Amino acid sequence: MKIVVVGASRGLGKSLSAMLVEGGHQVVEGHRVILGGETNQTQVDCDNRVVKEGGRIPLQMDVTNEKQMQEAAEKIKNAMETIDVVVHVAGVLLPSDRTDTLMTEPIADIEEQFHVNALGLLISFRSLYPIIKKGGRFIAVTSEGGSFALEGELFPAYGISKTAANKIVQVLRKTVTDIDIIAVHPGRMNTEMGKATAQIETIEAARGFVQIIEGNRVWDTKKDWFIDYQGQSMKL
Repeated sequence: MKIVVVGASRGLGKSLSAMLVEGGHQVVEGHRVILGGETNQTQVDCDNRVVKEGGRIPLQMDVTNEKQMQEAAEKIKNAMETIDVVVHVAGVLLPSDRTDTLMTEPIADIEEQFHVNALGLLISFRSLYPIIKKGGRFIAVTSEGGSFALEGELFPAYGISKTAANKIVQVLRKTVTDIDIIAVHPGRMNTEMGKATAQIETIEAARGFVQIIEGNRVWDTKKDWFIDYQGQSMKL
């Protein structure tokens, strides 16, 4: 399969990308910043459609930069024509969101997290949707933190942004009907972002995502569009 992982630099995105490549899939890795500069962005040869680097294609894909995301989508189109699946992992949880409340956290920090976690998801979808094949799938990695069923003041801006992300997925499902769009909670992973409440390693979550991508997790997608990495329904 041809798969785009947006947010592949670390954590779940990095583990998932590696696992997919190992499984024989062709993976475009979207990175906010690519170390090494411009040369690493030329591994998609748009003229003769050569794709190398062991099934991996690193591209700069900052989800807050609509123009850059659209340019990346054009490169992918020239190289692959269409893709089967997009997994949108990109997200951020700022230090102030760990220590402050919604009454004290700087507005600029709240705005940044909303921009990346909610609007970034929409920018990613709008940029990549035209190259997803009919019947393909867009997987948005959101969070149980965006659920109204989970009350509390921990990580306030992150939670609000993930609630918005879930709503974006819900609205997109009614707006676009020729691909499947789902939101997935990846579990409480041991990452830089989630280490404070971690219960699993990223490799375990990645295995679950691979099962979903490869069609080995079956559920009623019309009814349950917000699930966890094991395919279980999540409360909104």
